[in-house]
Amino acid sequence: MRNAEEFRTGLTLKAKFLVWLVIFILAMMAITYCYVINHEQTVLSQEVQLRGETICNNLATGAEELLVMKDDLGLAKLIYDTKAKNQGVVYCFVVDDQNIIWAHTDITLVNTVYKPPVGSRKISIQDNKRSVFEITVPLTVAQTKIGEAHIALSKEAITAAVTQARKGISLVTVAILLLGIASILILVSFIIGSLSIITSDIEAIGNGDLDRKILTTRRDEIGRIAYAVKAMAVKLKKANQELIEKERMKREMQIAKEIQQALLPRAKPNVPGFLVDSYYQAATEVGGDYYDFIEIDSQHSGIVIADVAGKGVGGSMIMTMLRSLMRAEAQKNVSPRDTLSALNLILSRDIPEGMFITLFYIVADFNTNEISYCCAGHNPAYLFIPGDDRLIVLKPEGLPLGIGLFEKKDFETRLKEEKRIVQPGDTVLLYTDGVTEAMNTNHEQFGVKRLETLIRQNGRLSPDKFQAVLKSEIQLFTGAAPQSDDITFVILQKK
Repeated sequence: MRNAEEFRTGLTLKAKFLVWLVIFILAMMAITYCYVINHEQTVLSQEVQLRGETICNNLATGAEELLVMKDDLGLAKLIYDTKAKNQGVVYCFVVDDQNIIWAHTDITLVNTVYKPPVGSRKISIQDNKRSVFEITVPLTVAQTKIGEAHIALSKEAITAAVTQARKGISLVTVAILLLGIASILILVSFIIGSLSIITSDIEAIGNGDLDRKILTTRRDEIGRIAYAVKAMAVKLKKANQELIEKERMKREMQIAKEIQQALLPRAKPNVPGFLVDSYYQAATEVGGDYYDFIEIDSQHSGIVIADVAGKGVGGSMIMTMLRSLMRAEAQKNVSPRDTLSALNLILSRDIPEGMFITLFYIVADFNTNEISYCCAGHNPAYLFIPGDDRLIVLKPEGLPLGIGLFEKKDFETRLKEEKRIVQPGDTVLLYTDGVTEAMNTNHEQFGVKRLETLIRQNGRLSPDKFQAVLKSEIQLFTGAAPQSDDITFVILQKK
């Protein structure tokens, strides 16, 4: 069964126009050929010549500036348009003051030397044996001749025009015109009536009335226009609704980004005896990476970096929850292992199924220069000792937080805490996998080896300079490739 909304094609508007036009022209020609008057051939020839001079003057006016600028493409378009828009022009061209042809309707003559005919300006075209009447107008700039514009009118066209002109005006012609006007009025009324209604409908839709009802029973082009406008209104309404929803989501994402930015450290922390710097760049508007500096007591500070499994709003919300819990639990003791055990107990009950958190946590003791650290399934940290140019991988055993498959006892059993004494100049780097897994346009990863080489080469720099180098190297490596994951790293250096 045919859909009631489906457009059905009938006799096209073009066909209707052709039928009316053929009838009108045949009737007009039949009557006109019966009633003719003679017009003076000389007068009409003068009119044709005047028309040719007007065309040539227009060509000269347009060509002067183009010839001065030596714009051969512009000249070519100008002479092409002159011939195309003026019936009876056989050819036209433009030469400079050296008679070099810059543009010609016959492109094979461009850049050749033009040889003016001797005597009469009527010359013969060899390819079709037609006589032409050539008209020349000089091109002048500041009263200095810089070239010439030439056009050639067909003698045959003049003869045809004279013959046509002999079919003059008579009383019967007036009758033909009246008949033609009446026919055109009927035809226009038939077309414009529907077009006026559709125009009003389009204007209403353009003004925001997307529920406008467009009714038509026509099955020609006018009906197709009405049908297309109706379909356009439906699509516009849908697109408008989607745009409003996208704007709402964009605003909400912006608010979430602002909240997340407010939760991350805004300035470098004051960790006695240490220099600290960091870098964070989310892959989307909001990210799932987290880092923080926690003042535990007057003798200890905590440095934490974490990666929530997932990006976007979900990862951001988990990151926000992690920040609050981490700060609360870190204040209670100076043991990274005890802090993460308590944190996991809470997260395993509240975190959504399928999500988890990897985390590396360091507690620095200002008095003893000792760092204690735990790794909950996170990327290893690096300790660079410049004294003997050693790079040590810090990777104590530990499971990710919040998986829920492990009981509290299992998590605590497998979570190890390690301690190290750091000396002046020693540098610790914490990072998320967005650093080593950053990809370039060839889908190659930045990789652990490249990161370790970079640490060895730049580990003696101050944290702020090291941060700038590492960030620059990642950006240089990835180039124009889109960022696939959040990139976060923290640098801790003993003064």
